[in-house]
Amino acid sequence: MLKEWTSEALMDRMLFDSPVSIRIGPESTQREVTTVKGAYEALVDWPHAKRSGPLYREAVEIVSAALAGTRSHKAARQALVAAAEEIGILV
Repeated sequence: MLKEWTSEALMDRMLFDSPVSIRIGPESTQREVTTVKGAYEALVDWPHAKRSGPLYREAVEIVSAALAGTRSHKAARQALVAAAEEIGILV
């Protein structure tokens, strides 16, 4: 039981308070990012030509730290939003 509770608590900690909508991919498909893991996956799928921006690199660091448990899900969400705004893919 404790293991299940711990997993649920971890998932709650990783869930964003509100989704982040971005347009990503070859067809600019809208994606709703709702978790730290989803933010990480979005950063992996980030347009290669747009990965050099400082906010993208910062988002990768913060989201990775959130997955490791050393940063908050709120910090991860804020970093993703900033990086998406930087390249104009935030919906």
